[in-house]
Amino acid sequence: MSAAGPEVKEKQGFADYKSKIAARNRIAFIVDGANFNIGGAFLEANTVLPTYVSTLTDSPFLIGLVSTTRTFGYLIPQIFVAGFIERLPSKKPFMIKAGWIMRAAAFCLALSALLSQNNPSLALAVFYTSLVVFAVADGFSGLPWMAIVAKTIPPEKRGSLFGTMQALGGIAAFLSGFLVRALLEQEGRYPLNYFAVMRIGSTFLLGSQLAMHFVVDLEAEVSGERTSMMKYLKRLPLAVRENASFRRLLVVRMLVGGLYLVLPFFAIHAQSALNFPKSIVGLFISAQMVGLVAGGPLWGYLGDHHGSYWVVRVVALLTGVTGVLALCARFLYSIGWLSLTYVLYFLLYFCLGGYFGGVWIGFSNYVIDVADDSQTATFLGVLNTVTAPLTLLTMVGGWILQTAGYVALFGVMVGVQAIACLLAWNLPDSRKLRPSQTP
Repeated sequence: MSAAGPEVKEKQGFADYKSKIAARNRIAFIVDGANFNIGGAFLEANTVLPTYVSTLTDSPFLIGLVSTTRTFGYLIPQIFVAGFIERLPSKKPFMIKAGWIMRAAAFCLALSALLSQNNPSLALAVFYTSLVVFAVADGFSGLPWMAIVAKTIPPEKRGSLFGTMQALGGIAAFLSGFLVRALLEQEGRYPLNYFAVMRIGSTFLLGSQLAMHFVVDLEAEVSGERTSMMKYLKRLPLAVRENASFRRLLVVRMLVGGLYLVLPFFAIHAQSALNFPKSIVGLFISAQMVGLVAGGPLWGYLGDHHGSYWVVRVVALLTGVTGVLALCARFLYSIGWLSLTYVLYFLLYFCLGGYFGGVWIGFSNYVIDVADDSQTATFLGVLNTVTAPLTLLTMVGGWILQTAGYVALFGVMVGVQAIACLLAWNLPDSRKLRPSQTP
């Protein structure tokens, strides 16, 4: 048997090098994810931060603006970030710089609490300025983070990586919630209790950032020609049209986003129409977290062994199931089967937890599969940016509720998800569309 030639040895050596990088990055990503999820639990934009703002102002608009700012600030810039980082051979320096800006803004969020007692207006101004920077910087760092994952983690192992991160991060965030509750219950220590909560969150985010310094990025060949942002934005529609699989996925994602029609009204329906006690909301959150944690291994297994298109399919199905469960719970309540009503509602929130984890894992992995290296960041940016306006569907849902009631609202949502399921089941297997496997 003849010895392997220099070219074969070089290829084998590079393969071994990539394997070592994948193993190293996997550990760094998991440590990053655990710290990020714990930090996020202390800086939660739907509970902790709005509650803090409510101590500074009575304005429902300013209180509600917290969640919107966090979501839009993260999602909207990504399409522009993608146009910039696609020209970078290595995405890590950009990710690291944006990450440090985000962590600095997180500490400023905490510092605003120290101003709240003597100057609430100044505290509010510092808080919102910091929140905008925090959210936008997160969006700037999140896209290169995903691009590095796409380049350094083998396709057949990405699902298990995301699943492990989701499960461990969910457990850590669940446990962190008890400390958040204990600190915020100490109302006599205001504002130091809020300062402590946000400072702890900022510290864990710092741990997440430090883990990212251990990530190794593989430099990619890029065109020497610098494309202006205007030219980049003009060619986006053509890039989307030329990739039929991505275009179909985008439609499914927008339909699955129909969940926002009803998302804030599930809990209100339970209290106002089914007479659940207000305290039950805490148990709903716990059920949702259990679904998030339990979903991690499932999404990882499905993605690695059967393809990310199966994750997308099940996520679309779960989304519709939540509306069906709400309708069934309403019917069971009307005939006096109260115990089963509770069971169905806990199952509903369990499914929501699975949805929130699966939608990230399934859709992101599918995009990475169908895009070549030069388009990964672009397509992920498009996917995330078009998702942002979907959060405004809550206003449409409110109008439907006010006009026609809960049954009509849940019915519309189930109908939209039926279409999403139909299209999801017709998505091709993205593993067969990976550019490296195309002839």
